[in-house]
Parts: sequence; structure tokens; C-alpha cells
Amino acid sequence: MSSFQMHLSGGGGGGGGAGNRMMPPKQLLTIVIVIFSTLSFIKLLLLTSSSFSSAGSTSRSSPAWDAVGGGNGTARSALAVKELALLRSVVAARAPCRLLVFGLSPQLLALAKLNSGAGGGAATAFVTDSADDADAARRALLSGRGAGAGSADAVAVHRARYRDAAAEAWPLLRRARGSPACRRPTGTVKSGCPLALTSLPREVLDARWDVVVVDGPSGAAPEEPGRMGTIYTAAALARAVAGGEAVDVAVHDVDRTVERWYAWEYLCEDNLVAAKGRLWHFRIAAGAGPTDAFCSTGPVQIL
Repeated sequence: MSSFQMHLSGGGGGGGGAGNRMMPPKQLLTIVIVIFSTLSFIKLLLLTSSSFSSAGSTSRSSPAWDAVGGGNGTARSALAVKELALLRSVVAARAPCRLLVFGLSPQLLALAKLNSGAGGGAATAFVTDSADDADAARRALLSGRGAGAGSADAVAVHRARYRDAAAEAWPLLRRARGSPACRRPTGTVKSGCPLALTSLPREVLDARWDVVVVDGPSGAAPEEPGRMGTIYTAAALARAVAGGEAVDVAVHDVDRTVERWYAWEYLCEDNLVAAKGRLWHFRIAAGAGPTDAFCSTGPVQIL
């Protein structure tokens, strides 16, 4: 007898007996679908929890500052070999230049050496929210490991305090779209827009940068600081000063939703010139695009 048969027994006058009845196919299919759906949902919860736990532990780990300039990092946010090669080529093409980097790691610190090694006139600034990373970078610079002997004076490390968690990306974007203060700047970056990092030193906000790199803050989990403000500020700095050469902007971790949203919104698809792995390279031409908006294609559609 099939395991899906039901045994119905009943007594009745006149020689009642046992009867068999198959479970209806639709009912059987419904039960199977419910079981598989439940298992899939449990698996998804376990994978999501594991992903955020791994990302959180990665973001809290200290970088191997003794290996400044290494190409293969083991952390989730580390630049892959091909990504680092693209980033180095962008800096090398403009060096010696004014280089601004949101984020700080041994890989990123090595960009200062690449920039300063091309001759005089180079200036590199790093912005980080980690006191430990800032102290480690300063020690590396003073010891000559980070940016090359004699070039530490051309490298600055600034602390920043990021207010907004990655989970606030969509509400912030809606507010920014409705705020006239968040439109394309006509001068230096000013307060008023909730995305602008106006707590940065004026020497950062008022400067004319040739290359801007966004690889911080972590943004690896919903509760951690997100890169909404750094991407907006990078886009604003690239357009704040009229005239001059184009500004190169590189954004890392574009496989993540926040980085993709904000890169399309403020750096614009039309300006994307290269991509390797999780790294996008934009070139913002001086005076290009509308005067009151960042992109000529309109805001990105988020479903």
C-alpha cells in the first residue's frame, strides 16, 4: 500500500468494512510546496545572518600595516589584484597630483607613495573614521614605509565622523532628492544638504582635487556607517570648481546596493569610463552636464 494512502475504518450495520482513499493530488502538491518554501526561507535567513556576521568581523579587524603596499588582502573590502591595478593606473596617469582618499588601509596608503614618487607638487589626503587606522598610518608614514622617505609632509590623515548607517541610504536619498541644497554645487561644498560631509576640514572641502577615491567607511553591515556621504561629497568636490581638467573618481565595492545607487545618482552612468571587478572609475569633465543637477539622465529608478 502506498505511504500516501489513508486508512479509513468504520463500522456500519450490514457488513460495513474498511475502505481506501488516495490523497488528492492538489493537496499533496500544496504540502510539498509549503515544505520546500519553509526550508528555502530558513536557508535564506541562515545565509543572510552568516554574511552580515562575516562582514562585521572583517570590518572590525585591523589591517596588516606591516605589509603596506601588498596587493592581495584577505579582508572582504580589500582591493583585488585587478582592482588595485586599475586604481594605481588612474593615480599614475595623473601623478603628481592632488589625491583625496576616503578610507585607509595599507593598499590605499601605498597610493601616496605612487603619487609622491612622480615628482614635486603631489599632495595626498586620507579621510578615516578609525582612530587606530589613523595612528597606524601616521606611524607608517613617519617610519618611511607608507609613502616613501621624505614625502610624509605631503600626506595628511584626517578623522571624520560619519553620522548615517548604511540602512539609512534610501530615506536619505529621498530627502536629498527633495532638497535644493543637494543639487549640483556652484562653488565649494556647503552645509544644508544632509549628505554633505561638512564636518571635514576646510582644507579638504575648499581644495581642488584631481583624483578622489571612495573606499570608506566600511558600510559592510546595515548598522555600520555607509558611504552615502562620501560618494555625494566626492561628486560635489569633482564639480565644485569650474574650469580646469577633469576629475577622476573611483568607487570600490559597487557590488553592494548602496554604492551602486549613489554612484549612479551622483557620478552618473555617462561618466563611467572603466570597471574592474568591484571598482568603478568615473571621469567628471569640467563644466559638463546640467548646471543644477549632477546627471543629465535624471535620478536613478529604484524599484
